[in-house]
Amino acid sequence: MILFLVESFTKAKTISKYLGKDYLVKATGGHIKDLPEDQLGVDLETLNPTFLWRKGKKKLFDEIKKSSLKAQLVLLATDPDREGEAISYFLWEELRKVKNIPIRRVYFYEITKSALQKAIKEQTNINMNLVKAQFARRVLDRLIGYLLSPELQKSLNIRGLSVGRVQSPALRLIVEREREIQSFKKKKFYYIKAVFEEFSAYLGVRFEKPDNAKPYLEKLKDVFFEVKEVQEWEEHVPPPKPFNTPELQKTANERLGFSVEKTTKLAQLLYEEGYITYPRTDAHRMSPEKATEFLQWIEENYGVEYVGRLRKFREKAHVQSAHECIRPTSLVKKPPPGDSLMLFELIVGRTLASLSTPAVLKNTKVMLAPLTQGIPFEFIAKGRILVFDGWTRFEDYDFKEEKLPKLEKGQILKPQKIILEERQTEPPKRYTEGSLVKKLESLGIGRPSTYATIIKTLKERGYVVVEKGYLKPTETAFLVLDYLMENFPKLVDYQYTAKMEEVLDLVEEGKKDWKSAVRELFKEITDGSPYPNKLP
Repeated sequence: MILFLVESFTKAKTISKYLGKDYLVKATGGHIKDLPEDQLGVDLETLNPTFLWRKGKKKLFDEIKKSSLKAQLVLLATDPDREGEAISYFLWEELRKVKNIPIRRVYFYEITKSALQKAIKEQTNINMNLVKAQFARRVLDRLIGYLLSPELQKSLNIRGLSVGRVQSPALRLIVEREREIQSFKKKKFYYIKAVFEEFSAYLGVRFEKPDNAKPYLEKLKDVFFEVKEVQEWEEHVPPPKPFNTPELQKTANERLGFSVEKTTKLAQLLYEEGYITYPRTDAHRMSPEKATEFLQWIEENYGVEYVGRLRKFREKAHVQSAHECIRPTSLVKKPPPGDSLMLFELIVGRTLASLSTPAVLKNTKVMLAPLTQGIPFEFIAKGRILVFDGWTRFEDYDFKEEKLPKLEKGQILKPQKIILEERQTEPPKRYTEGSLVKKLESLGIGRPSTYATIIKTLKERGYVVVEKGYLKPTETAFLVLDYLMENFPKLVDYQYTAKMEEVLDLVEEGKKDWKSAVRELFKEITDGSPYPNKLP
């Protein structure tokens, strides 16, 4: 018998359907060990962490241990990331005490029969660099949270406040955006608009005050217009990239109204039930075999004119080559109706759209000259229509058609009226959960597994509230940010936070010792601050 260990009970149930009677699939229910909840759990001299059994996990592991006594091989099949590797490491550490039995690691990025068979065939050892990167991240976060948070609480005399390696820069983004909004002063400006029977045109000049436009308005009374030029051209709108984690979270937030936390949970469940590939990924790449399958499906169901190609994308340096985009494992197998199905269909739509052909727009620009003296500018009318839907057949495209009637050069037209249209500048918008995730990704802050936790923490600590779908900072948020900017500026420095992620990636690649990385990063955060650096 082969013991096949995963972290999720749902995942175990799905995998059991694909593996034969020679396999026993069991779940750990997540992490079996972690740093203690009520104390630091890190020796400041050596940086050695103390990992303890999580509540209820020792009893659960004892059942796994009994099963291992009957097994000829143990396969560790936790998620293919730092956290999953750490779970496998603790399982390996405990199981090797039980019996001299081969314990191997397997990796897969979708739960299908072929993927599992391939993973078992290519079984390997635990990647200790991944484990060390997880230790570095966990210990660094614990030092920042446990050593700096009390300083914050004491200074502001508010209990329950916390400091975080990624949480604090995210808080800065939200607070600084709110300050931009508060200091924003609306500015009015004006355009002269000629309203014709089937369309409108605007004079190609902006007026800062209504009085500046009055001389033009006087000269435009009862004036005919001549069509001076008609320009037409096609615009090819390329298909979007397939989803990675930030883009899925942002799109689900905008289109389905799902919070980042909800999207994360639903996507993980879809993965564990075998519907989609692993949902925590920075990558946009797609398996050529699956892409070919999807392209054939597009041709069979929509015609060759909708068949695009598998594109290659420039990925960021830290993106793991083994990871794919988030895509369906099958176009036939679907979850039952509900939120999971809505998210699944969003993923299917984006996957097919990414492999389809460009949408084609027809743009029209018409220049009209008023037949009067003293108007040095032409009026401009613009039209835009969709002439071939392409990839938009599979995914909604935020596009507003503007139709113009057929106009010919030299044609004379009489407007129904000439009006002065008032407009005003708009303040920047607050972040939504989705747009905050995309901003964090663009700055190199955080990784796919952390985005949902960041936002959840900001809410739970009372730093932000959700108002009409936007993240609004509380008064506490302003106080906390000002304190951090003054005392721990590195902690909320966007470039430094991105550098921390890069250093953790170096640990993962085996290019840096994890304890040295933690010492250097923590020392830089606390240097020049009133807080004494307690690391020797």
